[in-house]
Amino acid sequence: MAVKPPHDPYAPAPAEIAAQAREILQRPYRKMIQWSVEDGAFLAWVPDLPGCMADGETDAEALREVEVVTQAWVESMLMHGDPVPEPTPILEYSGKLLVRMPKTLHQRLIERAELEGVSANQLAVALLAKGL
Repeated sequence: MAVKPPHDPYAPAPAEIAAQAREILQRPYRKMIQWSVEDGAFLAWVPDLPGCMADGETDAEALREVEVVTQAWVESMLMHGDPVPEPTPILEYSGKLLVRMPKTLHQRLIERAELEGVSANQLAVALLAKGL
């Protein structure tokens, strides 16, 4: 009886596995990116695929690298017969928010908006964006 040699983890995946992985990665997997002061690099990861993380000197480089890691991760899962998690559905937001505030804050917001010649909504969005 012939013994099958172990798979070389550095060898490219068979073409049919690579094609299946590319097809899976057409699904809307969310990618996250942030600057890491600790690592001195941008970190990019795919939250739905544990361990799919890469870094880079720029955000674009980190995103390119995480694409490579994600392809290899999915190929590995397929080669081992493990399931690949589905992407978490992306929520849609209406862009509308009802905010209750003290009357004095409302007054200050309206007065400042009038001074700047914009609507209270435009000013509130600008102030929120600046604060975030």
